[in-house]
Amino acid sequence: MAERWGSGPDPRSRIFHDADNLEDWELIAVLLGKGSRGLPIEDLSRDILKKSRGLGGLLSSNIPRNFHINGLGKAKIATVLAALELSKRLKYKSIRMAGYNPTTLSSYLQGLFTPLKRECFVLATISPAGDLLRVETVSKGSLEEVGVLPRDLVRIVLNDEASQAILAHNHPGMICYPSQEDWEVYTNLKDILGNLDVELLDHWIFGIDGIFSCKQSTRLEEN
Repeated sequence: MAERWGSGPDPRSRIFHDADNLEDWELIAVLLGKGSRGLPIEDLSRDILKKSRGLGGLLSSNIPRNFHINGLGKAKIATVLAALELSKRLKYKSIRMAGYNPTTLSSYLQGLFTPLKRECFVLATISPAGDLLRVETVSKGSLEEVGVLPRDLVRIVLNDEASQAILAHNHPGMICYPSQEDWEVYTNLKDILGNLDVELLDHWIFGIDGIFSCKQSTRLEEN
């Protein structure tokens, strides 16, 4: 059965010279290649976007568990998952190559935290020259479940020979306002690193209402 690509030219041809103007469903269609079980690739691609409520929803969805779409088998799900993982890794590479920028870093972390259902702590280290050295998950689970040990964070910072660092974590399904434990993690780590001539720039907390800055003691404005 021939694939139906709408009224326009085949997206597989346009990707070589007109990629920026392809619609979201067309990019997914190029990625998957063809439909299945009598379902045209155009319909399958549109169904995926409808189920995820747009590209952003793909990042926050548990695709293997929640995407029960006619024609979307394991092979095509694997392709989508691989593409999403590649996009995350490319984003990480791009922010490191560009050096430290708080807006870019917070945007990257927002995408990292969005699909998570548990608290996750991330440490970012910055060199004296302003290069972003790493953005690494250092703990998974709440403070009560796992805890964040200052000595482990300090070890990473010193091994990187960093001059600055940022700590970040998420509040899944909750507002971003910090708990007493969140404040203690920030103040304790700031004091420890300060004694080692390393500046803890901030502790960001990501919630459903935005990002809270412990340094500024307020929710950050939307960029």
